[in-house]
Amino acid sequence: MLSRGFFDDYDRSIKNKTVEEGFDLVFSRPLGFIIAKILSKLHFTPTGISVFGMLIGVTGGTLFYWQDSLLYTAIGGLLVIIAGVFDSADGQAARLYNTHSEMGRYLDMFNDMLVFISCYAAGIFYFADTYTVLGCIAIGLVSGYVHSLKSNIYEYYKGEFLHFSGTDSNQRNDSIDYIKENFDRSTLLRKLTYPVLIDYVRRQNNNKFRDDAVTEIFEDARDHDPIAFKHLYEEKSRNMLAGWAWVCGSNIMRNAIIISCLFGRFDIYAFLNIASYLLFLYVGRLQNKVDQNIVDELKSWDFNSVNEMNLQVQK
Repeated sequence: MLSRGFFDDYDRSIKNKTVEEGFDLVFSRPLGFIIAKILSKLHFTPTGISVFGMLIGVTGGTLFYWQDSLLYTAIGGLLVIIAGVFDSADGQAARLYNTHSEMGRYLDMFNDMLVFISCYAAGIFYFADTYTVLGCIAIGLVSGYVHSLKSNIYEYYKGEFLHFSGTDSNQRNDSIDYIKENFDRSTLLRKLTYPVLIDYVRRQNNNKFRDDAVTEIFEDARDHDPIAFKHLYEEKSRNMLAGWAWVCGSNIMRNAIIISCLFGRFDIYAFLNIASYLLFLYVGRLQNKVDQNIVDELKSWDFNSVNEMNLQVQK
């Protein structure tokens, strides 16, 4: 009875099951829910949970420098997994207790970045004798960039799905101009977060596979008939999220890092991650086809953006 009561508001703690990765649904979210409730009782804010998880994750990632020690690597892997659970818990706490904040979402992104930087830096510098220090820097930077790009674009499409499905439009990033004009930089933490956020949104805008014109058509369709467009977008885009998750999901990359380090071969992961850029491009092309299918179906709707598009095609 107590157990059922404890988990009564579990569904409210997650965004939308469609955008959740399978690993999260069966592992990170249930444990994150428990941590969110316990730490909230201890007066931890979602930001406090996020920072605590980041410190755990950075400690774990740093231990990947000692890949010749199974004990150190196993402890590091366990800490990085725990950090992933805390990464779930902070957002769940915010949704459970209605303590969402703009800064909290941005800080979550910043903390994730620090955890993965520690993993890449420690993991690749273990091979300094093999690839030289400069070689390790080059490999780490390229692989880290691919990781960051994949994660960035995956978050973009999750945010788009949450927006167009009517679940949570706040998961979309604001435009760069809006951020420059409105982002509060009054504290040191905010000043440090600001350039990271600008870079994040700029890379997202430059590398997303969806044209702004297509987004405008979707927005007009949503305004014209939000329920009908919600069902159309969900039907067409649901499977694409699974594709993005398999190629770009943080759980896939996190677990692959841990497994490679347990075998003392983070370098193999780094090279495979770089090669996965080709899969990333392939999923992007599939996403374009899905977007075009949605636009084609919208041609039977009577609203301005599609009519203007049809006129441009005729010309």
